[in-house]
Amino acid sequence: MIRVDEQASTLAEGLPIRRESSIKSYITVMYGCNNFCSYCIVPYVRGRERSRRADDIVREAEQLVASGVKEIMLIGQNVNSYGLDSDEDVSFAQLLHRVTGTGIERVRFMTSHPKDLSDALIDEMAHNPAIAPHLHLPVQAGNDRILAAMNRRYTRAQYLDRVRSLRAAITHIGLTTDLIVAFPGETEEEFLDTLSLVEEVRYDSAYTFIYSPRKGTRAAEMPGRIAPDVATDRIERLIAAQERITGEILSSMKGQTEQVLVEGMSRRRETQLTGKTGRNINVNFNGNPSDVGRMVSVRITGAGSNTLRGEKEED
Repeated sequence: MIRVDEQASTLAEGLPIRRESSIKSYITVMYGCNNFCSYCIVPYVRGRERSRRADDIVREAEQLVASGVKEIMLIGQNVNSYGLDSDEDVSFAQLLHRVTGTGIERVRFMTSHPKDLSDALIDEMAHNPAIAPHLHLPVQAGNDRILAAMNRRYTRAQYLDRVRSLRAAITHIGLTTDLIVAFPGETEEEFLDTLSLVEEVRYDSAYTFIYSPRKGTRAAEMPGRIAPDVATDRIERLIAAQERITGEILSSMKGQTEQVLVEGMSRRRETQLTGKTGRNINVNFNGNPSDVGRMVSVRITGAGSNTLRGEKEED
């Protein structure tokens, strides 16, 4: 999940990449964005936040469950601010509770803005077994001056406080993030703050990319463009650090039993199945094609660079 490409850029701007199947599906819970991060064009092209009515979302979830869907992802530019623009008194934590009440086996959501991650949402994640123990929490940078220039509206300390609260409530949670290097004016010391934050948080994985200007955004007019060779050097160091951490995390999971939603046959080995753990990590294991679409228990036996290997446990 460590890529330097347009997909990473898209995710960093909070625009989900939609994929649907008979097993997994998406429900849009809100449109638009009110945050106006200085590097992002989304609020200008998608408008202000507009939450869908909770009853409509729950009804859509019920229909998906009835059709056999096992996992739903709730999506929006900033799902944590769901309902704030509405006359309904329904928070995102309450919406999650209602959606999981439809009988869906697993629910995920993205994207979560750190400044709006509430204690109520953390509590719902901790006590609702249908919510996957994974959170994509974009940090973008680890230095306060750069965060302010990005208009992220939180500090490094505030972000780390949210991480500590998450891990205190959900000890097995997997965190992923988005990271931008070479933002206009970023110094080497400020980049090292991002690198040290990655070491401190220890993300399962990260989408990383070099800052690129978007016409019409405030950042595109900022002075201090970083030289390409400096930007490349920084992102290579960042990716190397995250790859090491990812490898260490995956290796530490050996011997654990994970609940895996089986998505299909492995692309690399036709005799193996593949699916994702609650932490959104791919697992390849031997199994029967009849298991596709089911949640099965898999004992982890090994790890690759960004995937796990396992053995299905008996039902």
